[in-house]
Amino acid sequence: MLTILLSMFLAAVPITVDTEVQADTVDYIFYVDGERVESETARAIKLADIKTITTIKGNAAVENYGAEAGNSVIVIKTKKGAKDSKKKEKTTHEYVDLGLSVKWATCNVGADKPEDYGDYYAWGEVMPKVGYTWMNYRFFKEGTSNNDVTLSKYSSDMGFGVNNRKNKLVAEDDVAHVKWGGNWRMPTRKEIDELRNNCTWTWTIIDGVAGYKVTSNKKGYKDRSIFLPAAGYKDIGKDVDVGLAGHYWTSSLSFLVTTCADILYCFPNSRVTSATAYRYYGLPVRPVCP
Repeated sequence: MLTILLSMFLAAVPITVDTEVQADTVDYIFYVDGERVESETARAIKLADIKTITTIKGNAAVENYGAEAGNSVIVIKTKKGAKDSKKKEKTTHEYVDLGLSVKWATCNVGADKPEDYGDYYAWGEVMPKVGYTWMNYRFFKEGTSNNDVTLSKYSSDMGFGVNNRKNKLVAEDDVAHVKWGGNWRMPTRKEIDELRNNCTWTWTIIDGVAGYKVTSNKKGYKDRSIFLPAAGYKDIGKDVDVGLAGHYWTSSLSFLVTTCADILYCFPNSRVTSATAYRYYGLPVRPVCP
């Protein structure tokens, strides 16, 4: 076995001299350019295509990648991924200036047009999934129900497993920033309240998709609007409220209970409010930028 040492390594990763990435007997989880991959996929990457390899072990692995990390994660950044990341930083996504403190994107993350639902994400996760449960939630530690679950990140209450006084997603856990780059990010609770209180909300249908047309009430901006489709959310393997209501994540942890985060809740009949949702739920994300 040949040990390769590169700058910025947290630890050395054993590999074979056949120029393919190989793990030792530890049951590693692999991430390549920010995405979870099977070990066979990681091992097939040629050394010439790799920019950096980082091994994360112990509590750091669990805190950053969830209980499924098994205390051993290998993070690989490829040269192509680094170039793509730079391109992503320069990518221009459309937004609307409603005269508020931030500009609002015209589409959800993963969507190609305003009426598309886009992808669904658990709070603090950056990849969509087939099912959404506490057991496969990134920051899950242990527990069997909403009442006894403990978490590894974002909490100020030791009763929920950790007290790290984090009440807002950092950039690496903010899917809007991770996917779109630049200054894009998820809105805060304060910013969705600003959107609710300074716009006219009209329930409508665009190209067969129900949702809210959100029109600015600010002087000089009253001709500007965005559309928020009623994308609902995902719980376990079920679609909930799809076509009936909009549920959108913020980056803010609920101050009421650590297992929840704040959301924008849009229901017909002008029922638009701030609410909370369990962090493992899959919700769409509408990004904002300065």
